[in-house]
Amino acid sequence: MDFGFGKIIFMEMVWNKIKAGLVQLIKTKWVKRVGIFVLAVLFLAIVFDQVLMPFFVRLGQESVVPNLTGLTQEEAETILKDKGLGLRVIGEEYDLKRPAGTIIYQMPDSASKVKRGRKIKVVLSKGGEKATVPQLKGMTYRQAELALANRGLKIGNPVYVSVDSLLRDEVIASFPSAGTVVPLGMEIRVLVNQEQTDALEIVKVPKFKGDNIREVSSKIEKLGLKLGKIEYKVKNKLLPGTVLKQIPKEGAEVRKGSIVELEVSTTD
Repeated sequence: MDFGFGKIIFMEMVWNKIKAGLVQLIKTKWVKRVGIFVLAVLFLAIVFDQVLMPFFVRLGQESVVPNLTGLTQEEAETILKDKGLGLRVIGEEYDLKRPAGTIIYQMPDSASKVKRGRKIKVVLSKGGEKATVPQLKGMTYRQAELALANRGLKIGNPVYVSVDSLLRDEVIASFPSAGTVVPLGMEIRVLVNQEQTDALEIVKVPKFKGDNIREVSSKIEKLGLKLGKIEYKVKNKLLPGTVLKQIPKEGAEVRKGSIVELEVSTTD
């Protein structure tokens, strides 16, 4: 029994020395450095897994939107395909600066970052808006200028000729001619008479606005004038066939045989 008790005391003494040695070992600089290195490796592994890896994954799924303005639809589709993107035309608009069929707007804007596979929305140009040259023959230069302005066109410097049988300042012809479809804002040139014959009968244009088209048509015929182009405009609050606008205007003096153009109301 005494031997066993002494053995236990000896083992306790050895264990205490081992513990003291371990404590002293932990306190050494080498173990501290190893511990700091292990902690640093663990920290970097967490950062890479939670921050850097998702960033690189997203980077591979994104593309930078190129500038498509001014390109045709086919050209834009080719460029976008190389970047893993698509194209969607959402509309067309008149644009004097861009040829028909080219892109005038895009969404999102160029340099934006989007996911691969996304379709870029674009609006194509329809070119310059069109207008039809009205009948100017028989009008005065001023009347022709107003008639063109009403259609978004401009009148050019007149070319004067002398025709004894026509009124002074009367438009003889236009270039392009009446009925021609031209770009909005185009300048129309006119041939104007600079002579006047006193023997010609002059007619003072009455007020047609507010009257019914049938009554106005009869009045025009009785005055020795001719009914020209009639444009219809929806006006649900007015009776159908009500004259809204006239060219020449009320009070204008024209020769017999001159053309009168009207704007008349209609319903849906």
